[in-house]
Amino acid sequence: MITIKNYEPKYFDDVRQVCINTAPPEAKTNSAMHDFILFTFCDYYCEQEPENAFVLVDENDVAQGYVFGARDFRTYSKNIKPYLAKVKKLGKNYYRDAVLEILGHAVFSLKYPAHLHIDINEPFRGSGNGSKMISTLTEHMKNDLGVKSIMLIVGSSNTRGINFYKKNGFKIICAFKNTGTVMAKEL
Repeated sequence: MITIKNYEPKYFDDVRQVCINTAPPEAKTNSAMHDFILFTFCDYYCEQEPENAFVLVDENDVAQGYVFGARDFRTYSKNIKPYLAKVKKLGKNYYRDAVLEILGHAVFSLKYPAHLHIDINEPFRGSGNGSKMISTLTEHMKNDLGVKSIMLIVGSSNTRGINFYKKNGFKIICAFKNTGTVMAKEL
C-alpha cells in the first residue's frame, strides 16, 4: 500500500535516490552533476526544513517520491548558503545554475514567499499520488504555518509537469522560453 508520511531522516538515502532518478540522465554518470542536483534540490529541504517535507512510501516503507516546501524565501535564502558553497566547489557553471534557481524564487518572493519541489519515481506517477502529495504539503503550509501562497519553477519544456501543476490549481505567472516556468497558487 502506498502512503504519504512525514519525512524522517531514515528516508534520506531513499529521497536522494528519487532525486537522482528523476534528474537529467547525466546526474547518474557525472559525479559533479549528481552532487549539484542533490545540493541544490534535495539536501537543503531534508536537513533544514524537514518539518515541511513529506514522502510517498511503498509497502516496504521505501520512499518512492517526495514533496518539499520552503516556508519563506528569507529563511531559505539564508540557510541555503552552505549548500551553495558546496556547489561552488563543483564549478562555475553549476554555481551559476544554482544561483539562478534561487534568484528565480527571489524575484517572486514578496507575493509568493513559500515554494515547493516534488519528484516521484516513474512507476508511482499517474495514479493521483502527486496530487495527494501537493495537497498534503499545501494544507500543512496553510493550516499549520499560515502560508498564504506558494510557488514553484518547472522546466519550460516539461509540458507534463506544467499540466500537472495546472490540474492542482497552479497558474503560470512567468515563462522563460529556454529555462523555467514560474507557477504559483494562492492557499
